[in-house]
Amino acid sequence: MKQLTCMMLVLVMMMGAMALAEGDAPIEIASAEALAAICENLSGNYVLTADIDLGGAEWTPIGAYAPSGESAEEQEIPAAETAFTGSFDGQGHTISNLVINQPEGWAQGLFGCIANVRVGNFTLENATVDAQMMSADVVGYAYCSTVSHVTLVNGKVTAHAGEMSSEGMYGGIVGAGMGSMIENCTAKADITLPAGTANAGIVGGGLEMTSVVGCTATGTVTAGNDCYGLGGVSGCGFAAEQFADCIAENVTITAGDNCFWIGGITGYAGGYPDAQYGMPVTVFKHCAARKVSMTTGENADGVGDIVGAGFFNKDVAAANGAPFDQPTQYELVDCVTDSDGAEADDTAAAMQLLEDVKGTYVALFPVITAPEYDQIWLDPCVEAVGEEAAPEVAEALKAACNGTIYGQEAIDAFGDGSNGAQFDCLFINGVDRITFDGTAISGTFEGKEVFRHEYTYAGPMSLNGMMDGYLYETADADAGEFRYFYMMPDTPATTWHLEFRYGSDVDALKQYNEGPYAYWLAAGFPVDADEKMIHDVITLFCEENLAEMAGERSAA
Repeated sequence: MKQLTCMMLVLVMMMGAMALAEGDAPIEIASAEALAAICENLSGNYVLTADIDLGGAEWTPIGAYAPSGESAEEQEIPAAETAFTGSFDGQGHTISNLVINQPEGWAQGLFGCIANVRVGNFTLENATVDAQMMSADVVGYAYCSTVSHVTLVNGKVTAHAGEMSSEGMYGGIVGAGMGSMIENCTAKADITLPAGTANAGIVGGGLEMTSVVGCTATGTVTAGNDCYGLGGVSGCGFAAEQFADCIAENVTITAGDNCFWIGGITGYAGGYPDAQYGMPVTVFKHCAARKVSMTTGENADGVGDIVGAGFFNKDVAAANGAPFDQPTQYELVDCVTDSDGAEADDTAAAMQLLEDVKGTYVALFPVITAPEYDQIWLDPCVEAVGEEAAPEVAEALKAACNGTIYGQEAIDAFGDGSNGAQFDCLFINGVDRITFDGTAISGTFEGKEVFRHEYTYAGPMSLNGMMDGYLYETADADAGEFRYFYMMPDTPATTWHLEFRYGSDVDALKQYNEGPYAYWLAAGFPVDADEKMIHDVITLFCEENLAEMAGERSAA
């Protein structure tokens, strides 16, 4: 629906511009007075022919926001008569010393509100904006527009609390973006938010259906308590088709207490796979967060090196059901993180892991739950809960990872797992032994080879945000359910076993209690393990899980 409203606005504005002959020369701007005069002809086509110094005088933004109607959708569509609807080509020139001091103002910036336009190709230097909502140094609100090749130097945006400032939307280049594109822009700016505001980034603030490509951010985002949507490049990337080739470098994000959705590139992002909702899954491709420092107060939630979290709202979920009852989805492709300033390249560690796990493995739990090892299970349980309760606790520990169902069958049995569940830790897809031999991984069943492929490191991966590991992929077209291997950084020398998953769908492999791999995480044990290794792995499993159980009881 929102895409359609963009198209309708384009048609309306095209009709309004038909009075301009196609061959009309653009209007040349060479002074501060001429730049300010654009407000008298908001549909004109302009080119900058000289550098302009605004001298620090109070600036009236080019184009103002006014809603086109009273409905929620019409509130998002700016009225054509007040927005800037022409075009502006800076031709590489510089505009300097912009000052806006409107603590109660909306859509503030060099351009206040633009709609269906292309603006760019200039530098804005030494810009200071104080405003309440949808504001930035360059463009306050960009609707169905493109902002490109803009360089912001020494920008500053200070948000002021007001009746609607909980939505916020503040950035260096664009404050609020709807159905737009921000491309090839560079911003060096400081963004400051009071308590209870939201959606702030050094390039863009609150962006919906707005892609960001080839942009670089440097500077700071500083927020008070109870804020959300804070990012190095943007605060929000909701339903954006792509974030590509974006860099946050030398960025400091500081948030107060109870803040959430904070990311090195963007605070929150994503959409839904079903095209009927018009909210595409956001793909972050070739993005880098280098020397990004994120400091949060108490009760921070949803903090990530690239993306803080997917959007989720309980009220929206209750009112609309699926798919809105789940966080929006996003994908990371070849993204690099470097939160503490160290070079973030874990390829060497991932490849070393393959070397460290060389060998052949069988499923762990059928081996270690054999009756002859009962006493090894009992000993740590006796120490933790006493002799009387120990047998029951030991059996519960064994059962927890001795499940035999996964995927939809397990979901039907266990739901979200809040009332208990069993994990299936066996090997699936018809293999009983798996061999790791450098970059080659193979599997057999009763001595007959089922698969063998060469694998390369594909990047870091997290299982439901709780278990961080490495993802490997084969280029073999016939790999099927063995296309990807996700491996925890466990080795026989450190944990006496391996934990891994394999499958054909990366997004599904990331899920803990959903999808075709729900409640399954393979645990491998060396075929040549000795009795000491069996003792050590049982003891480790018991101690870790007993400590977790004790912590849960203390919290309760």
